[in-house]
Amino acid sequence: MSVPVYAPALTVNPLGWAVIGAAGYLTYKAGKKAGAGSQEKAVTPGLADRAVKGAMKTVYRAKKSVSESFGKSREKYSSMWNEAQEEVKAAE
Repeated sequence: MSVPVYAPALTVNPLGWAVIGAAGYLTYKAGKKAGAGSQEKAVTPGLADRAVKGAMKTVYRAKKSVSESFGKSREKYSSMWNEAQEEVKAAE
């Protein structure tokens, strides 16, 4: 890589240092942005993975709903069971 002829002029002048610093900063930001973009592409799941995850969420919600339903039924019938036992004990 060859060094341009005007490079010594940039390093001698304070304004040159500002130009070099600004160019370096812009290069850094562009590289950081490009790296973040490639990282997002690598992490993004495919269509099949998203579909499977959606199906898993649906199954989990259904399981949760059924568990809550069984819990309510269990409460209802356990209280009825306790009442039946008390009535039998009282009748004896």
